[in-house]
Amino acid sequence: MEELPEVGTRLSSRYRLDGVLARGGVGVVYQAFDLETSREVAVKVLPRSLDRGAKRERFLREAKVAAQVGHPHVVKVYDFGFYDQARPFLVMELLHGASLHRRIQTVGPLSISEACSMGSQVLSACEAVHAEGLVHRDIKPGNVFLMKALGVTAKLIDFGMSKSVVEDTDPITEPGRILGTPSYMAPELLVGRQPDARTDLYGVGATLFESLLGRPIVRPHKRVEVTFGEVLRRENVRPSTLRPRIPPYVDDIVCRALEREPDDRFADAREMRRACDAALNRAVDEGL
Repeated sequence: MEELPEVGTRLSSRYRLDGVLARGGVGVVYQAFDLETSREVAVKVLPRSLDRGAKRERFLREAKVAAQVGHPHVVKVYDFGFYDQARPFLVMELLHGASLHRRIQTVGPLSISEACSMGSQVLSACEAVHAEGLVHRDIKPGNVFLMKALGVTAKLIDFGMSKSVVEDTDPITEPGRILGTPSYMAPELLVGRQPDARTDLYGVGATLFESLLGRPIVRPHKRVEVTFGEVLRRENVRPSTLRPRIPPYVDDIVCRALEREPDDRFADAREMRRACDAALNRAVDEGL
């Protein structure tokens, strides 16, 4: 049996796979066509070699969580199904644009007003996620998609690491294993504490930092334990020390979100979003 379905395959006799868009650690995304609705879609498929255990469970969880949230700044899920002896696939809206990570790599940092707008939209998505009793747990530039549109239109993607905050444990996570992207992980996760909504605010802060400065707050090291150590020892640096045009009111948002202790961050996504909205208005007025 094939590792992945071939281009041209029809899943459930409905979704024609027209080409590969992206390959990631927990799936391959195809550009596809929905023959019933005559609509272009994206179809995410789990390779056969990963279709087991925790990888499969995270794939299934992504489908459930993204469909459960339903928000303008969260990628839409249209359908979910199985093919070829119970192998799962996920049908989503086809996004035109690029990840924030790719945008920074190819064009450079966002303007200050663009960064504030992006942050506000991601935080709006976080409000919806948290209202469902969930945390995303892997907010980073690679999981923020910028649509091709006037200005900045952001979508939060990839819910494979998400977790219910009402559950004491995560049955999908192996004991002693830390999930997430090391450079963007909140310090409390590295010392075994349970995530909550403020964990995601740290991820938004790290994403804002990188969108403003063009580099991650902690540079990844080939030895993950070195990266973890740098996250735990990191001093809170005001972004304006590296990009002087950043105003104090933006510095304040980023630094507060990146505080080591969750109690020192914003209380919730709504409070941080309002701060970003106020900063956006000031930045636009000041031409930043």
